[in-house]
Amino acid sequence: MTLGNWQFKPKAWASILYLSIFLCMLWLANWQLERAALKVSLQQAAELAHNSPAIPLSELDDYPGAAASYQRVAITGQYDPARQFLWDNRSHKSQAGFEVISVINRVDGGLALVNRGWVAPGPSRQQLPDVSLPEPAITAELHIEGFVSQPSKGFSSGPAVAASETWPKLLQYVDFAAIAQALGEPVVPVLVQAQTLGADANTASVLTSRPEWLIANWQPAASGPAKHYSYAFQWFAMALALTGIFLVVNIQRVNLQKVVVSDD
Repeated sequence: MTLGNWQFKPKAWASILYLSIFLCMLWLANWQLERAALKVSLQQAAELAHNSPAIPLSELDDYPGAAASYQRVAITGQYDPARQFLWDNRSHKSQAGFEVISVINRVDGGLALVNRGWVAPGPSRQQLPDVSLPEPAITAELHIEGFVSQPSKGFSSGPAVAASETWPKLLQYVDFAAIAQALGEPVVPVLVQAQTLGADANTASVLTSRPEWLIANWQPAASGPAKHYSYAFQWFAMALALTGIFLVVNIQRVNLQKVVVSDD
């Protein structure tokens, strides 16, 4: 293509390479926008759940749907002090540790799982932190409220529950079938979050105040949409910069010579 003294004539391979990278950048930018929209919807769902009344855990029938909307639930029962899980590799303010998952024997039957919060690791992998429940919490019937969640397995592999005869047991990722097998009893396939950590990672919200709660570490949306908007802007900017480079490299100035026609 020629315009005046300028000619744009890229090689075929260069055009294909540019178009492939350009479309990939646009796809990544739009994917980040979709992630931002998801975070907005998660924040809205969490806010709605926080302001909604709790329903008995026994009334849940759509567990994935309840987890997606962070349904607020209520549990009445007693702790099983002998059996707890230490959810491994849970980071709090850049420090790896555990989240303590306690088992509750519900008065209406069955077992429920409650996240008591985060605790720092012990001196070694062989010496786990002391997460025993205080005596008043063991003997008294408790009534707590929390939000329903179903944590993702992520990229974890291998067995969910470490093979061990002793309690508490290490939990690599939340697998309700594996947890039920370790307990030898069915368990409601949700994790009840009794505390929430704000977006600033400093402000905790507690639905039911209890002395056995540990450090709040659960966030409905671990990060807000701002990060994804920033990434999307960067990908769009890179696509624009790539286009500019492609044009500059492939536009050349040409000398147009006048052709003189003789009458001879």
